[in-house]
Amino acid sequence: TGSSTPQSSSSSSSSSSSSSSSCDLVSLDHGTACRCNATYCDTIAPLGQLADTDAAVYSTSESGDRLTRSTLAFEEANNGGWQHISFDASTTYQTMKGFGGAITDAAAIDLNLMTADAQQTILDQYYSKDGLQYSVGRVPIASCDFSTSVYSYDEVAYDYELEHFSIDVDSDVETTGGRLQLVQRILAMSDRTLSLFASPWAPPAWMTETNSTTGNPKLSGVAGDETHQAWALYFSKFLTAYKEAGVDFWAVTAQNEPAGNTGAWQDLKFSAEEQRDFIKLDLGPRLEADHPNVQIMMLDDQRSHLPTWANTVLGDEEAAKYVDGVGVHWYAAVEDKRNLFGRLTETHDAFPDHFIMGTEACEGYLPWSQGPRLGDYTRGETYGHDILNDIENWAVGWTDWNIVLDMKGGPNWASNVVDAPIIADTDAGDTFYKQSMYYYLGHFSKFVPPGSKRIKVESQAPTLVAPMEATGFLTPDGSIVLVVLNRDLAGHKYYVEVPGRGFINMDVEAHSAATIVFNDVQ
Repeated sequence: TGSSTPQSSSSSSSSSSSSSSSCDLVSLDHGTACRCNATYCDTIAPLGQLADTDAAVYSTSESGDRLTRSTLAFEEANNGGWQHISFDASTTYQTMKGFGGAITDAAAIDLNLMTADAQQTILDQYYSKDGLQYSVGRVPIASCDFSTSVYSYDEVAYDYELEHFSIDVDSDVETTGGRLQLVQRILAMSDRTLSLFASPWAPPAWMTETNSTTGNPKLSGVAGDETHQAWALYFSKFLTAYKEAGVDFWAVTAQNEPAGNTGAWQDLKFSAEEQRDFIKLDLGPRLEADHPNVQIMMLDDQRSHLPTWANTVLGDEEAAKYVDGVGVHWYAAVEDKRNLFGRLTETHDAFPDHFIMGTEACEGYLPWSQGPRLGDYTRGETYGHDILNDIENWAVGWTDWNIVLDMKGGPNWASNVVDAPIIADTDAGDTFYKQSMYYYLGHFSKFVPPGSKRIKVESQAPTLVAPMEATGFLTPDGSIVLVVLNRDLAGHKYYVEVPGRGFINMDVEAHSAATIVFNDVQ
């Protein structure tokens, strides 16, 4: 049975709550999630106009809060908490591009299995002013593992001029779920301007050494030859075809996971030197000629490849002039425990004119915990930890993998199922579940619009006490936004010092997150 969300634990006796539709919190196999259907789904209370003496606090907790809003007044004295946070909004770092998710064949296919009203309600959760207000989206170029079959846009062997190139399959409801139409629909309804980037998994098989797109093949020949030129032209023709359909792209990545995958699904393998030469001789010149406003991201692979790949590609002036940014993947359960976040800062320090962008992340990819774990709260916490630490190390945004999957974590032709923030019960056709990952993403995406700047935040605590995980932003409309995580087993009292205005005193539960918003008054 469902139950309403309890009031935010961040609020104190002087707080007030704003009304919104509460979460229908249901117990599932691995915890709790918010259940929605075509006619009812929880909403996020609007920020509204804040008095200069108040802060809005949005809280999520394992006990049941889901972006629950409360208002706290600044106080003259702090609450004596061991941990405290200070900030300097005059010291700014990177400008944020935004947050979002991937619009895959699987997402389109799953949405098609839902009723028309449920489809719209799901999309509203991400793209409407009442939802997370995503500002970034990723679109695969042709098929990936989250397709139901392997296909390309030109199956005519050795058609180096790509005279038979066609994106018609992207409108085929049976094959791709009509992914092109889904992208068009999302662009038309999106509350914020959506910056799309595209990523290829594999070329037509005839372009590879092995005439296959699995097993980590390489392109035939060498950079600058007719195959590499044809592959660069493939990017250009994709961008042109989508543009003719009313879809413009902000960027492309040169290749999804060029260092390789397990070999069980599509990929195209490059060494760092091979990617450097492909960008320098083929992709860069082709896009500069045909689509000069489309930016290029290198890598689009695990952080563990930094700064080595950046040194190779961006250390070459002829390649670097075509590259705008570096895309990174998370694969948290392994990488975040190794704490490789500092490699982003190393890369930024070496190449400060190139941005860093989180281009793919998901939970449920490891063999021993594969697929959805409905209600697993820890998966939301790993999202929050990863997003926050990427940002603290110069990332300008963060992109989730599939925006929606079915109850099995698919469809996926290679059985490489994973989890997603929204899981749709495609058998019922009406019901879907918003997991903790959705809300942790919302702590950032909802409150940090494009153009926001990261500001200096210091989180301090006495010796032997861990400081709160925190980051902060100055938004274009002049708000200060702080995101603070408590992944501990215990609750904490902490305070935020606001110069000249007093203190925001927080009393938070174990396993919780808070986004704190207030006006920047000089």
